[in-house]
Amino acid sequence: MATATQAPMVIVPQMFRLADKLRIQQERIRNREYRVFSVLTTVVLERQLSTKGLSQAKPRWSNPEQEKIFSKGQASGADAPFSEWQANAWVNLTLDWLGKNGPKLAISADKNDLLLPQGLPPLPTIPDPCWIPKKAGDIAPRVQQDMGTRASGRIYDRTGKMFLLFHPLTELCVLVGGDKGGFGKIKCITDPATRLLPSLLVNPDPMDSKGNMEAYFSSGAFQAG
Repeated sequence: MATATQAPMVIVPQMFRLADKLRIQQERIRNREYRVFSVLTTVVLERQLSTKGLSQAKPRWSNPEQEKIFSKGQASGADAPFSEWQANAWVNLTLDWLGKNGPKLAISADKNDLLLPQGLPPLPTIPDPCWIPKKAGDIAPRVQQDMGTRASGRIYDRTGKMFLLFHPLTELCVLVGGDKGGFGKIKCITDPATRLLPSLLVNPDPMDSKGNMEAYFSSGAFQAG
């Protein structure tokens, strides 16, 4: 006599909508359910932008002989200079606070979320990355970092509040241990449960008199080292 077989138990990870994720982070920050462990100095994100005319677009030959062979048409496409396609198609953009003046980075008490409990301070001016010196000793002029041009898009919450979307993130540079500490990196990786790439949401409207902006890591996973 045949007996019914019990279906295997499947554990489905709990999934959160964006509104739920933001609410959870807001509650943890409000209730101080977190531990600050570093200062965030730089957010690195990847965007598909042309680098034509910039130094990154120049061929990256391994040696002079490789350049001669390729220029004579005696090599296949596989022998093209290292990262030539990538240099022309992708460029890393950053949100850079230039060291210890960056926002405090925290981890929630349950170790499920990276938090920005005090938001993001205004971005300082930085040396112009597109500036080309004319002679030795020339100093690059400083330019304002424009969040709007670095953002990938915009997202609105239920109340109509607008957030700038920064996506995908590739790396977070942090300062740990205070003035006597050192710099470290946090890798931004795809969340294996949701398959979403890491992203950051920033409300550009200041939330206090210091100009700090409300911000949340809304997707992805993070790995120290």
